[in-house]
Amino acid sequence: THQIILGKHLSGGSPYRYNTEHELRITPKGPVGKYRVSAGDVLFVSRGSRNHAVKVESVPDTAVASATFYILRTHDGIDAGYLAWCLNQAPVQAQIGQVRTGAGTPIVQRRIFADITIPVPSLDKQRQLAALGDLMAQEQQIRQQLVKETHTLHRALGQQILQSLTTGN
Repeated sequence: THQIILGKHLSGGSPYRYNTEHELRITPKGPVGKYRVSAGDVLFVSRGSRNHAVKVESVPDTAVASATFYILRTHDGIDAGYLAWCLNQAPVQAQIGQVRTGAGTPIVQRRIFADITIPVPSLDKQRQLAALGDLMAQEQQIRQQLVKETHTLHRALGQQILQSLTTGN
């Protein structure tokens, strides 16, 4: 059997790390070579109106990606974290938005996606930008968690105040 990675397993631009909550195994009927995912790959969401990329940090040995994704493999001189970061930046997202087609479920066609221009700075600069992108994603997740916790606190406080008003305590 193979572990399948779905869009719902990705979170807000952060690198993908497998955890047991993602457990969803399938038994493919045909060859899976082109769908296999390894650490260091980049998953690009090709379908829908939110086409973003994430670097894969950890997956089981038998992981495959759903057809929603393009699996991008970097070569010498390209950092996977940088590639994911770059694909998520506004200028590149604008290019992607211009080539997205389809009315029902929009799709970024592979042959057109391959023509998108990606600037390639030095490997050191790529790694710095990838690290910055990871930190920004972590900050965003912390802020979202803070908003969620604050909302929970406000609800509990409101409930406590109303309860004290109705019981007179």
